[in-house]
Amino acid sequence: MGSERFSNVMDSSNPWSGVDSSLVPLRNALMLGERTGHISKRSDYDVEKLQDEVQEKMPSCRLIKLLRQTTTARKEINKIHLEIQQRMQDKETQDITHFKSLEDKIKMVKGLNSHIESIIECKSQLLVRLQQPFVGDFIKLEAQYHKFAAALFPQIAPLLADLNTHLENISWTKTLTFSDGKLETMLSELNSVLSTLQTNFQYLCQMRGSMGSLYQHDSRTVQH
Repeated sequence: MGSERFSNVMDSSNPWSGVDSSLVPLRNALMLGERTGHISKRSDYDVEKLQDEVQEKMPSCRLIKLLRQTTTARKEINKIHLEIQQRMQDKETQDITHFKSLEDKIKMVKGLNSHIESIIECKSQLLVRLQQPFVGDFIKLEAQYHKFAAALFPQIAPLLADLNTHLENISWTKTLTFSDGKLETMLSELNSVLSTLQTNFQYLCQMRGSMGSLYQHDSRTVQH
């Protein structure tokens, strides 16, 4: 009897016990009923089945089960929220915490340092070159004509780009002869193509008018 009481106390205080702590008083009452003879022995019924029935029927047990599920879900949500915060912090500080970012910055600083050192080493040569006047081919213009030159060059740039095509056309016209009759053949073919296009255009206009008339007739029929 003392060992059973000790076992009950241990089950009620042990967090790793498989028995639900909310059912310990009920189990104690059942064991007391067994000893006094008011209920049948434990071997005559299934304790686990009884626990399941009690958890399904008693509102307090269902509430406790729901609270446990809520607590578990809240822990998972907090864990996910913590991971999200860690990801955001890692993204915000990756330029000073990630080794690859630090290596790229170190390489950039080293390259800039080498460039500055080369400039310092060639300082005398740069000074001599800057002190020398610029000598080159350029167009001499008075200051009053500078704005006209600035407006001229954007206009002649497309013409210069198509200059090769224009020169080829000029060369072709020089070699073109009208004595072989090819021009007349080309003109007749062009006339035929234009006649076909005109006929097709007339057909399209007639079809458009017919479709408009049909649409107006359908609209009047629906209104009536």
